[in-house]
Amino acid sequence: MTLYHSLARIFRSSRLARTGLTLGGALALTLALSAFAASPAQAASLHFHRGYSIQGRYLCYGWPNRAYHCTVHWHRAASGAPVSERPSWVPNLRGSGGGVGGASGGGGAAPGGVSQWGRPSGYSAWTMRDFAGDRFSNVFGVCTWYAWYRRQDRGLLSGAANWAYTARARGIPTGSAPAAGATAVFAPGVQGAGGGGHVAHVERVLGGGWFIVSEMNFYFNGGGWGRVSYRYAHSGPGVAFVY
Repeated sequence: MTLYHSLARIFRSSRLARTGLTLGGALALTLALSAFAASPAQAASLHFHRGYSIQGRYLCYGWPNRAYHCTVHWHRAASGAPVSERPSWVPNLRGSGGGVGGASGGGGAAPGGVSQWGRPSGYSAWTMRDFAGDRFSNVFGVCTWYAWYRRQDRGLLSGAANWAYTARARGIPTGSAPAAGATAVFAPGVQGAGGGGHVAHVERVLGGGWFIVSEMNFYFNGGGWGRVSYRYAHSGPGVAFVY
């Protein structure tokens, strides 16, 4: 649930369309912008860049799995650094290798060697197979299946975007601070999540709100459908935890 979701789900309103975009290809980028935010010539001039880039009047951030977010709602701080006014869409990361200053859109200063683009040392992606008798085999391979697999005591809660809401409705504790063994819930468009949101398992908590997750169906660091991969993530807007 991390990439290539339909434009209809991305642009649920014209306001959202003017605010930003998450896209997996140059053609989709051109079509989306020409239809909702810019002329075809402007759309054609926007290209995926890893991390931050300023392209015309857009501040953009390219996530590790090639989800691409851009917004016209940004300004420059007194220092000259660009500051996103939509941090849940285009984050303002400090000390994360992102390079944008101003108000933080997530975790604080990252511990040494930690980056949104980094590969956690000592963790390697691997392919997982379903097991006999799995009552949720119909959703094997995606992020929600893996989150359930790692915490079967709670059951399969719902679609990724509603995971925390469903947990609260069932009396399961939730919060905004990472904890080892918790499920991290990413709202749509946050830290590479697609239109349906994303969930991952917290393996280890680091400093400054940063943590390491394992997950399925996130196309980065060797991940994908049915594959377990690892990455750094951080707390902040659009991120909740189910304990």
